[in-house]
Amino acid sequence: MVKDLVSRIGEVKDVRMMWDEAIITEDIELKEINEDTILLVSSGAKISFPPASEKLSIAIYCTNGVFVFKSEVEKVVFNSPYTFCYIKTPVDFEIKQQREFFRTRFDLNTTLTVYFNNGEKKAINGKTFDISGTGASLLFSTVMENDNILKVISSTISQNYAKLGLCIHFPEKDVNTKVEFIHKRPLARGSKNLVFAFKFLRINASDVDFITKQCFLKQMTEQSKALKEF
Repeated sequence: MVKDLVSRIGEVKDVRMMWDEAIITEDIELKEINEDTILLVSSGAKISFPPASEKLSIAIYCTNGVFVFKSEVEKVVFNSPYTFCYIKTPVDFEIKQQREFFRTRFDLNTTLTVYFNNGEKKAINGKTFDISGTGASLLFSTVMENDNILKVISSTISQNYAKLGLCIHFPEKDVNTKVEFIHKRPLARGSKNLVFAFKFLRINASDVDFITKQCFLKQMTEQSKALKEF
């Protein structure tokens, strides 16, 4: 079981704990997976790991997807500046996502810049509908499409512009990348909003990692919120 878990996880990108309907958001490192225990380590100030015998959920974002399992805390040891949390190795686990770049609903401000062949450019402010490590969908109104350059973007004549740039304004930082327009569709039947889908081009690997971690944390946060409301 342990060998199977280790081989299927691949490279670990992020680890999150859910305990008592709350998410532990401090940086946690998965240090070891043994037959009986999994060792989690956090550096810096002492964090509030659950006490021994408490049940908790673990979600691991990694190169092969997102793995989720339930377990029990065996012991917590604080040795400044590290906190060591030993949990029981799970009997089984669930693969929540089959691929790394899973898509998540997000409401973030964006700036889409259209660069023309003559050197001119035009910026359009919008909002994300959803986002992943490979691309993003943006929301625009149908009124907006009739009044500005969005018609050019969705035209079948690609020579109308030279390239597209997208800046996504996360609270922590801005992510900038070139993008390729894929398609557009109505948000819903009768809706005045349009969804424009874009694929990231030549995006930095560190930005991809940042985006997917944000998606991962967003899904965990929504799961925690749903449990509290239930």
